Order: sequence, then structure tokens, then C-alpha cells
Amino acid sequence: MDAKHRSIIAFAACMALSSPAWAQYSGTRGPGWEFGLDGVYQDSSKWDFNGGSSVSVDSDLSATLTFAYRFSSRLELGFALDWQNASYKATIQSADFPGLTANVKGDYESYTPRANVNYNFLDGSITPFVTGGIGWSFIDTNIPNGRPTTGCWWDPWYGEICATVQDTHSVDGFTYNLGAGVRWDASRGFSLRFAYEKHWYDFDKASGTPDLDEFKLGVVFRY
Repeated sequence: MDAKHRSIIAFAACMALSSPAWAQYSGTRGPGWEFGLDGVYQDSSKWDFNGGSSVSVDSDLSATLTFAYRFSSRLELGFALDWQNASYKATIQSADFPGLTANVKGDYESYTPRANVNYNFLDGSITPFVTGGIGWSFIDTNIPNGRPTTGCWWDPWYGEICATVQDTHSVDGFTYNLGAGVRWDASRGFSLRFAYEKHWYDFDKASGTPDLDEFKLGVVFRY
């Protein structure tokens, strides 16, 4: 994590903890709905694939939308949508000439809908928790997968519009995650969460199981 990312996370945490309007709340969570947004720091990682090729994913910031139902002050069933846009460097191994490799770099974009279960250990407004979930990740590598094609159409407002598009290679696969963190119900309808999560990806062509370490700082609105 570089200095810029550390500063952003530290500033947000300090601002939240210093608010006098939230400091006096000491209530408990009852059953109900909640939704929120997590800011995510994704650490760098190296993924190995069949044939000797590999991908080094750079650290970056991403985001997660969350939605959950609380069955009690401790048990929650949640749904989330993860979004990532990170740079990577890949080493591609030739299948015909051992020792011959090519280096490429680019940016990939991914969307991961998933379901998860959270368990809070305490009933009070501050509690540690654990989380686990499963989902399906869709990744666009932005690697061209065909020739560029140009098409034109008539827009009712702007007239004729022409654009060039190109198919890109995409992959998808099953994903699962485990994590732990701390939750603070700062007011009657507002909470903060800080968590560490490990995410694993089950890609068909991977050698082993690619993974990512994620640190999350989130806000939650409760109903």
C-alpha cells in the first residue's frame, strides 16, 4: 500500500471516529434491512496459469455495493456487487518454443455478484465479526479477440454516428471469500465497518487458485 492510499484510508477513519454526533449512541441492532458502500484497497498479487504463463496484478482501489437483511443483532445474510479496475503485467509462454516468452500489460475490469453471511460476535454497538461468501466473477481482460469493426447508425438527436469497436477476451469463474473485521453502529441508522477479506478465484486455465487480499472501509445505512 503506497502513501497515497494509506493517507486516504487513515483520513476517512479519523473523520468518522472524531464525530461527536455519533459518539453517544449505544443502542443495539434489531432485525431489518441495510445497504452500504465499501471502499476497497486491493493488494498486488501474482497468478500462475497452465503452460508457464503468469499475470501480476497491481494494487489498486475498487468499490463494493452491499445489501443485507439482519435476522438478529448477530446474524446477517447479505448480497454484494464487487467492481475492480486494475492494471496488470503478463508473461506469456510460447507453446511451440520453450523459453520464448512475451511480456504484455494492460488493465482488466471485473464485476462479481456474490452472496455472503456475516456473524457479529457481540450484541452491542461495537462488535468484531466474521464473514464468508460465494459468487461468480466476470473479467474483461481488454485483450483484443478479433479485428476492429466499424458501424454507423442514425441517432434521433445527433444524426449519423459511426464508431469502431473490437471484441476483447473475457473469462469468468466461481469465487469464494472469507474475512474478519470490526463493526461500529455509530448512530441509530448508520454504521461503519473495517474488514480484511481473502478472495479466491476458480479459473479453468489457472495453475493453483488465484487470490486477492482486500482491505475494506465501509459505510452502512440501517432500516
